[in-house]
Amino acid sequence: MSQVMTFAEPTTLAGYTEAITRALEAAGIDSAEVLRGAHVARVRSNDPMLRITDSEINAIFERAVAATGDGYFGLRVAGYILPGMLHALGYALLASETLEDFCNRLVRYWALVAQSGKYSVSVDGAELRLEAQARSADLCFETEDTFGALVLRLMRMAFQEELQPLRVEFRRPMPEGGDAPYRDYFGCPTHFERQSLRLYFDLATMRQPLSGASRELAQYNDQIVMRYLGKLDRDDIVNRVRAQIVAGLSGCSFSRADIAASMHMSAGTLQVKLARAGFSYQQLLDETRHELALAYIEQSRLSITEIAFMLGFSDLSNFIRAFKRWTGQAPTGYRNASLRIEG
Repeated sequence: MSQVMTFAEPTTLAGYTEAITRALEAAGIDSAEVLRGAHVARVRSNDPMLRITDSEINAIFERAVAATGDGYFGLRVAGYILPGMLHALGYALLASETLEDFCNRLVRYWALVAQSGKYSVSVDGAELRLEAQARSADLCFETEDTFGALVLRLMRMAFQEELQPLRVEFRRPMPEGGDAPYRDYFGCPTHFERQSLRLYFDLATMRQPLSGASRELAQYNDQIVMRYLGKLDRDDIVNRVRAQIVAGLSGCSFSRADIAASMHMSAGTLQVKLARAGFSYQQLLDETRHELALAYIEQSRLSITEIAFMLGFSDLSNFIRAFKRWTGQAPTGYRNASLRIEG
């Protein structure tokens, strides 16, 4: 099994094998034999640096479906994946402010868990769409089934109520046994042989505040995710820069030149790399400050002046102007309104 290496194809946390193993054992199948046939070892660790390739996952699922005779095995596996198996991202997702925030966080950081797809969130009228496009046509359908079922399962944990999409579209053809297991699990109409996996939700529901929300906890885990993403993919320039900005803000060493030097490149090279990724340094700095400000403002022990300093503002008035631009309110007014809502 591949571990800490540079891969020519997408990879997933090797701990994924533990969930597949448990699903096989629940079905009364010798999981060790299935894994041996796929030339993959069982991994109980959720270390993000231990990886398994898409080809290896395809091989496991091919043998698992043959052994169980279960065309819906991918749906079963989702039930054996715990939030902690997703490392820091699992905890960050459950601490999201809303399910829309959950989806945006997933799109930004899911590469820590799996690199098999291209993920996006879009809003059209009263609907929110979460989409996963397979990077390879060879990606097995069970992987997409597991992803869709797992995402909804985690959303239901965070929402703490029964949550049903408006509809779900799958890339796969409908299994020979029909679509009843999909309709039962997702609780909505399901459609097959579409371009990609897409889950549609009611936008108003996705914007409801979540009772377990914690910006501080979510962003703490986001930072852990960013560090690992930087280790996994040295070309992931956006997440590497975000992580360096967070580290440099309180020490006032966050200029473009400072960040470039910390990444062992010139400021010009950094600018070019970010531009290729569709970002500017100032945009990332502003977004990072915005996200951190919203987390800090909820911590009543921090004064507004302290928050301004922690975000690298040399002048309180500059921070207040920036905060008004981000939220439409002054920091004190925003904090007071948040406290009233919580009360």
